[in-house]
Amino acid sequence: MFNMSCNEANAEQLTAENFADLLPEFDTFIFGGDGLLWLRLGIITDVANLVNSLIYDRKRVFILTNDTTLSRESHEKKLLEHRFSRKLTKEHIITPGLLAANYITANGSPDDKGVYLIATGGIQDDIKEQGFSVFGQGPDAFASLKDDEGTMFNIDISVRAKNVCAVVVGLDKHFNFKKLLKATNFLKDPKCLFLATNDNATLSVPNGDIVIPDTGAIADAVKKASGREPLILGKPYSSGYDYIKKKWNIDESRTMVICSTINFDVMFGRNHGMRTLLILNNSHDLNQLEKMRNNHTYDILPHFYATSISAILPANNTNKHS
Repeated sequence: MFNMSCNEANAEQLTAENFADLLPEFDTFIFGGDGLLWLRLGIITDVANLVNSLIYDRKRVFILTNDTTLSRESHEKKLLEHRFSRKLTKEHIITPGLLAANYITANGSPDDKGVYLIATGGIQDDIKEQGFSVFGQGPDAFASLKDDEGTMFNIDISVRAKNVCAVVVGLDKHFNFKKLLKATNFLKDPKCLFLATNDNATLSVPNGDIVIPDTGAIADAVKKASGREPLILGKPYSSGYDYIKKKWNIDESRTMVICSTINFDVMFGRNHGMRTLLILNNSHDLNQLEKMRNNHTYDILPHFYATSISAILPANNTNKHS
């Protein structure tokens, strides 16, 4: 048995045997749903088997993702397609859109329901589901603009700023000067909230030969132009933790984060008093963990690691899908 507090971490290796020994110490498991579940499709069956086994053993399971491309409903559908337990419903899936809507409801102007969204994908559905009017998604370019014209300074920004309760920034392949112009002017109103789904500078993709700018690059442009500081919703920041804690009253000391990233998921767990299990991958391998130990960077060192999801699967995990 391990004798390790939430504040101590030394990246101990887990196998099926000692992971099973640890299970009585935990009530709740939070899965980092980005690279662990979707990017590495070859392991998705193993993840489903692990999740189903935990649910079968009456553990609470949540998926906390920084991904804006899928709504909670789409995530739920995808989980079912890959034979995850039907008990893992969208209520257990926490997305940036849900966190944005939750924050705006609690802190925004009650008379304003317009949300200017610089993002694409399912995030708009999660915000709309909470009763907000979302606009801005998709292409939005100047019809005609010459360098010697003042069009950009006379632009009709479509919606009066006083009707916009928040500007929400995510990954948007259509981001351009016009969107930056609109966001900057909406944020002139100090009551208009400024939210960003994450502050990742670049996006993790299977093809390591290219670099794709992520939300952080777009949010920084809006930040610079508006002079406003965004609230970051995604991991490793606190919005996801606050939401889960308030709704389900989890005990952090009995919660484990299972993930594939150090900078976001492990840091999220460490920052909020939870124990962390890193699944090794191309981005985070055993050599990196050893370097972190040697450099005494214990603040983001995971409590545990496993070589793969299959390495910690219980031997009797079959027939636990429901």
